[in-house]
Amino acid sequence: MEVAFLTNGLYHNITMKRRSLLHIVNFMLPVLFFLCLDLASFLISDRGGEKLSFKVTVLLAVTVLQLILNEILPSTSDKIPLIVTYCIGSFALMMLSLLETILVMHLMDKDSASQDNEANKDQSLSEDCGDKHGSVNLHSCLRG
Repeated sequence: MEVAFLTNGLYHNITMKRRSLLHIVNFMLPVLFFLCLDLASFLISDRGGEKLSFKVTVLLAVTVLQLILNEILPSTSDKIPLIVTYCIGSFALMMLSLLETILVMHLMDKDSASQDNEANKDQSLSEDCGDKHGSVNLHSCLRG
């Protein structure tokens, strides 16, 4: 953008350039990398708590980048800048990914608990059906 004006007989020419590459390299690419890391975290095993803590760490890193963006952008804009929309969209995708991981881990724990209960029930039933000599008492098995 080029602005020219005249004051006190002097001609002033001011040239301003937008440094969009700076925002792309310093902000948009790291958010994209964090989004890719979040997607790659689906490859982590569900058995431990590493997956959940990793996703929370990535989410916190994006939050820090949002705070940095808040300081960089001018606060007098009337419309929401496109870079903020990009950041909010990425944050929402990561949040959905985190919620999905929590749901899957909860369902897996619930499933393993029900399988443990069934195994314990089967084991107690087989113990109740046998007597000391190893023969099966049909009457007690049918009651169970």
